[in-house]
Amino acid sequence: MDIIDPNIQEYLSAHSRHLTPELEKLERQTYLKVLLPNMISGKEQGAFLNIFFGALKPKLALEIGTFTSYSAISMALAMDDDAKLITMDINEELEPLVREFIDKSGLEHIIDYRLGDAMQMIDSIADDSLDVVFIDADKRNYPNYVLKLKPKLKKEGILMIDNVLWHGKVVMENPNKDTQAIIDTNKMVFEDSDFITSIVPIRDGILMARKIK
Repeated sequence: MDIIDPNIQEYLSAHSRHLTPELEKLERQTYLKVLLPNMISGKEQGAFLNIFFGALKPKLALEIGTFTSYSAISMALAMDDDAKLITMDINEELEPLVREFIDKSGLEHIIDYRLGDAMQMIDSIADDSLDVVFIDADKRNYPNYVLKLKPKLKKEGILMIDNVLWHGKVVMENPNKDTQAIIDTNKMVFEDSDFITSIVPIRDGILMARKIK
């Protein structure tokens, strides 16, 4: 199921570009070397994240799910030199590629790359400390990530969750476990009166919620 008409998607892609030569090389290396390379954020979403972070200027942000670091680099490029982006991932095999491109992008002073189980590592983050949270990791844990991260987010902080349209599967009958977890997460955040929530239909859908209480 195409969420966006293929012709419109082609037009969008033609009117998007990589933020830096390093990101273009990173995308190429991801498709050459990594399983499921389509998990990369890519130039359309990377530019969106960069514009958003440039407008918001968060001092402390957290990403769950680094993959090959395209999204982390895109966000960090818009952050001030004294800001910090913590990005967490469990895939140790991707570490050399991630560190290589963080270094090539000159962002090692902003990006704090941590390997391990994010559900455990989240505990080290203080409550009411995060300006932005971006979740793009294992889908079945989405509800658990939201519950665990909500107290870590400041009032007026922003929660962002990727893949919330899940290739259109969220409106199909008989959802599998991953799809059901995304449906449950969307419902949870929308029904939480502590958030003002919207879904932006960019690529596979990004849920954006502002914490108002």
